[in-house]
Order: sequence, then C-alpha cells, then structure tokens
Amino acid sequence: MKREHRFEVVEHTADVGVVGIGNSMAEAFENCAYGMFSQMAELEKYAPEVHKQIVVVGSDNEELLQKFLTELLVMFDADGLLPLDVEITELSCGRLSAWVDAKKIDETIEWLGPQIKAVTYHQMSIEEHNGEWRAKVIFDV
Repeated sequence: MKREHRFEVVEHTADVGVVGIGNSMAEAFENCAYGMFSQMAELEKYAPEVHKQIVVVGSDNEELLQKFLTELLVMFDADGLLPLDVEITELSCGRLSAWVDAKKIDETIEWLGPQIKAVTYHQMSIEEHNGEWRAKVIFDV
C-alpha cells in the first residue's frame, strides 16, 4: 500500500494534531491515520508484517473519524501493532471499513516523540472545498 500521504501537523498547546488532506473524504481520513502514527515513528522505514481489516460504525462523519482512529490506537496499544498504512474500502451510511498494514512492535522501532493516548473531538472538522477534503483532529499525548 505504499503511497504518498498528505497531511499537516497542527500546533496545539499541550497536545498534537494533524490535518489529513485528500481528493476524497476517505483519503483525508487515511492521511489523518498516517499523520497520527508518523508523530510517533518514521513509518516509511518499516515493512508491513500484518494485514488486518477493521470496521467501525458511527452516526456522522466526525464520529466515524474518531472511532476509526481510536480503533487504530487500540490496535497499537492492545495488539502491539504499529499501523504503517491504511486503505479505506468503504465509507458510507455510517460505516467505515479499512485494511491496515502494520508492523509488530519490537525493539527495532525507533520512537520519535510522545505516544498518542486518545483521539479527541476538540476542534475536529471535516470539510470539502473545491474538490479537496481536509480532516482535522487533535490527539491527547
């Protein structure tokens, strides 16, 4: 799944955030996920070892984004997997389905910064302007 990822880091007083940018809402969500984990490790350095599907449901797009990123954090914390890339295969009618390429967390990973603990709704936004989607998320560290 190695692809170019477009995201911007959002400066925040005590936390960290990203804006995922894409030609579709799904691509913007994918880039939020990549941006989130790129704050912790240089993802392009590692080869995927696990290919796993995740599915989340939500009542609106903000809830879908929050649950999607939270599910990836659960994969990181509980399953010991570092998501390297994500491909959303369905994003409609309150349902998001995605395939995740991940690396098993081990001593070879060089950590960059603080671990992200949670995905917040604080300042969350999902917007489309002139065919470009931007999804903004702030994370607790």
